Amino acid sequence: MSITDGQAHIWAADTPQRPWPTTPIAPHRDVALGADELLGRMDEVGVARCVLVPPTWEGPRNDVVLAAIREHPMRFAALLRVDPTDPRVVRDLPALCREPNVVGIRLSMTQGDWRASLRAADASGFFAVAAAAGVRLSIYMPGGYRELAGLAARYPELRITVDHLALDRVGPPLDQAVEPVLTLAAHPNVAVKASALPCFVDEAFPFPSISRGVLRLVREFGSDRVFWGSDLSRLPCTYADLISCFVDHMPELDHRQLADLMGGAISRWLDWPSPPDQDDVARQPDALAPISRPSSHGSAHHD
Repeated sequence: MSITDGQAHIWAADTPQRPWPTTPIAPHRDVALGADELLGRMDEVGVARCVLVPPTWEGPRNDVVLAAIREHPMRFAALLRVDPTDPRVVRDLPALCREPNVVGIRLSMTQGDWRASLRAADASGFFAVAAAAGVRLSIYMPGGYRELAGLAARYPELRITVDHLALDRVGPPLDQAVEPVLTLAAHPNVAVKASALPCFVDEAFPFPSISRGVLRLVREFGSDRVFWGSDLSRLPCTYADLISCFVDHMPELDHRQLADLMGGAISRWLDWPSPPDQDDVARQPDALAPISRPSSHGSAHHD
């Protein structure tokens, strides 16, 4: 099984030559995380590929992720960050997303009056253009389940991924916290990214409520609309433990469902051709059925 990480940030340092914008959002760590370090971390735990997302604190700039996907096209794809209210962005959106390994746009609606920001983006024509051009969107909108449902209903041709399950803080066990996002399963153009999940639970590895919550997601959305992602730079656990949580602690998933969850599904959703061993197996029913497991996929090795 080839593993694709659905989300990790890389960025460059804040310098006079390349200053960050003024923002209330602090970086996940003091030292910048670059493509080479990320590749090393991926190789240590057997992650084949990763979808890169520019972090919020760098503003709507994409130079670091664009350089990475050009240098490592077999390892990286990118979701770009843009200002969806800028008329030039709306005009150029289809061309921007035609570059190889640019697989969509990431919007963060987390600061200030985000509902007003959403309305402004809609009024600019951004969502209509994205839908018409087949541009995939990943949206982090904590708590915005009703708004996401409305967006999906207005633009049924627009593929929307709900990042981090639209969670925003540690709350109830994850199998309870997923309750609001399950309502979005009725929209076939909506998928969910089960990313950064250890950040939202108050429990230790192997994070039993994460396992229970992800199984609920797969039951409602099907394994073709649930994507694993690390959000590596903010993880409170090791990369290896997070992978083990999904690979070794959800025996109810069959091999096809697990391959979907760990990269096959997001590769198809974003039209980023995946390694042959993810997609050369015929699709299996999504019924949750226990299977016998081979080895533990290296879960005993920790960072």
